Amino acid sequence: MMDYKRTVVIPSLLLLFIFTSTVGGQDIAIRGGNILTINDAPIENGVILIKDGKIEALGQDVMMPADVRTIDASGKFVMPGLIDAQSRLFVIESELNESRAIAPELSIIDAIDPFIKEYREVLAQGVTAIYVAPGSRSLVGGKGAVLKLNGSKTADKMVLKADVAVKAAIGVSPNNESSSLTRLEHYSSIREALLETKVYMQRKEKYDRELAEYKEKKAEYEKKDSEREAEKKEKPKRPAKFRPNPTYEILAKVIRNEIPLQIEAHRVSDILNALRLADEFGFSLILDKCTEGYMISDEIARRKVPVIVGPVSTSFVDMPRLEYRNHDMRNAGILSKRRVKLALGVAGRDGASSKFVLSAAAMAAANGMDTDAALRAITLTPAEIFGVADRIGNLEVGKDADIVILNPPDVRADPLDALTQVETVLIEGKIVFEKGFCKIAG
Repeated sequence: MMDYKRTVVIPSLLLLFIFTSTVGGQDIAIRGGNILTINDAPIENGVILIKDGKIEALGQDVMMPADVRTIDASGKFVMPGLIDAQSRLFVIESELNESRAIAPELSIIDAIDPFIKEYREVLAQGVTAIYVAPGSRSLVGGKGAVLKLNGSKTADKMVLKADVAVKAAIGVSPNNESSSLTRLEHYSSIREALLETKVYMQRKEKYDRELAEYKEKKAEYEKKDSEREAEKKEKPKRPAKFRPNPTYEILAKVIRNEIPLQIEAHRVSDILNALRLADEFGFSLILDKCTEGYMISDEIARRKVPVIVGPVSTSFVDMPRLEYRNHDMRNAGILSKRRVKLALGVAGRDGASSKFVLSAAAMAAANGMDTDAALRAITLTPAEIFGVADRIGNLEVGKDADIVILNPPDVRADPLDALTQVETVLIEGKIVFEKGFCKIAG
């Protein structure tokens, strides 16, 4: 008898896709495609050999084992899995914001709901990883994380990297009301929190010194006591106990450059205030949204600050919004031409919006951004900014086999052509989406 528990086939012409979390441990070879490595020249009619979830070899002359499963990618593009650098997937809107103004010790991972089914829509458009961060209602929110869309039912198994950056915001108006004074107050409050952190760090360093001295004197005292010396010094007194503060502990990591501060800033004055904070405290800054960045592109480029631009189009967000009043679809192109390290995000109104990553790159390319730079901005650059480029972002031997196969409408088309379709998606060497027919794996 047929095992109905393993496979359920849904007879509908409208359901044309396969979604599955595993395809077994068989090695896979993708051959015949135009391999877009992202960090190197394309490989025409190339081969990628995948073993144990990693890229074992790639090139035009790759020896394939006899029992390897082969995917024919002739006439198609083969590229790294896409990354949405501004996703809301797996997080309920209300969970994106904290009730406190300064709360960097919180983690977005604690708000992740892996059972949100919209991830399948996103996966079907070639997105294999996302960056999720807290919202912008808190001046300094919690820590963001990079997640893989691997179908896991536990958040821990989705996490590629936790504590990627601490999210902050300057000048964002939740009620669509704003004033120069309010925006300056945002800057001032964040600065005050950082100044208080520096005082905290000095107090902690002083305590650590005093504790070390105490331990040294105590050891000397106990040694003399054991030797029953006639003359003994007064017994050393332990310093008053230092009480750790979780908020300052995380901000101290920011000041020590152990974790970046990701500041959402839209308008020129707010972007400049974010740059001023980085200049004063010396932390690693990631500019987020950067809506009016094109107006001060030289200032951003001079400081070599990485930027996550998004949304490329305001059609992805709820409008009207004060922050987007000077939005320009040429923003990414202008910043990119100034050699700003730039990633693209969708910054959509809901989690399912992450499926428009490729469309966002196409819009950026249509408005002045180089095509190769746009592709890099949704693959390798966000991986570099978030510190996961050792695992994902480009096609290279030893990296995770997170791969997308794109089927262009004709040989003259490029990956950003509006008619190019996602045909197959692999995460760590396992086929997680395949265009064909609908199948629910048990």
